[in-house]
Amino acid sequence: MTEAVAAIDNDLWRPFWQAAEERRLVLPFCSVGDRAFWPPSPISPYAGGCGVEWREVARRGRLVSRIVTRRGFQQAFADLLPYAIGLVELAEDVRLCAHLSDPEGVAPGDIVGLEFRMLVDGGQPVLTIAASG
Repeated sequence: MTEAVAAIDNDLWRPFWQAAEERRLVLPFCSVGDRAFWPPSPISPYAGGCGVEWREVARRGRLVSRIVTRRGFQQAFADLLPYAIGLVELAEDVRLCAHLSDPEGVAPGDIVGLEFRMLVDGGQPVLTIAASG
């Protein structure tokens, strides 16, 4: 049996994944308070009941931490072992997890670039730490 790897596809997450297909990074922003937030929500967590606007942001941030995975929990990612996940803080004060293909190439505190890459056949583009600087 083949394991499916797919993004959550609903109205809440669709703007993120549509932008990812175009290799763009977008975040939800409070339409009143002009602040980004994560994860997506149908209303702003900052101004009760306010709307949400999706905006493109720079694909760059500071690596906060990383973890290396040596045991496969999903068969679809077995060929990538060992792999790492990094926590990246963007200028918008939002932290996102991203795949880290070279965990020895960057250290917490480094400025990193982000890109969307396909990691597995039939999957979605995944936010990936591309390079430092």
